[in-house]
Amino acid sequence: RLRRQQLPQAAERSAASIRLEAKRMDQLLRVLRDLARSDSAQLQLQLMALDPDQQLLLAYERVLPMAADRLLIPQPADQPHPLLCADRVRLQECLDVLLENALLYSQGTVQMTSEQVGDQMVLHVIDQGPGIPLDERELVVRRFKRGSTAVGTQGSGIGLALADQLMRAMQGYLVIADAKEGGSDLQLRFKL
Repeated sequence: RLRRQQLPQAAERSAASIRLEAKRMDQLLRVLRDLARSDSAQLQLQLMALDPDQQLLLAYERVLPMAADRLLIPQPADQPHPLLCADRVRLQECLDVLLENALLYSQGTVQMTSEQVGDQMVLHVIDQGPGIPLDERELVVRRFKRGSTAVGTQGSGIGLALADQLMRAMQGYLVIADAKEGGSDLQLRFKL
């Protein structure tokens, strides 16, 4: 209702703040719902063959407006990668979590890539942030837990927990590794 009215500038800022908080609460409730469904084995998946580079491109296009010039994606390979089997919507949720974390916890560029490693297809989200210490990697995929590098940033501690559970539901897994040049390399790994 507030958006349809002509509001004074001070009230417009308040209405924008309300809108952003409502959006954040909606997203948080969806995540909690998905976690509850996963816990009760009622999470519905629509598994299908997906092109990994196309999935990265979809995530890139969706996140680009909030990432400005920080998000990098390589040109598609000459030879297309093998298809992976996943739920398209759930895979995009996982990529959103990884991209939002990378943009929040790092200042430099965030790169998305895909590669085939043996019998696995790996989607990478690589940042230039402080990384996640080795002894905290199991902790940060637990619900409502955050690592030491998260101090001073806003968050609920459920994003990586959701990505981890969704990946398990799709017969894949989330790997937290160090990036070669510093930062984190969060990987979504699918068996081909």
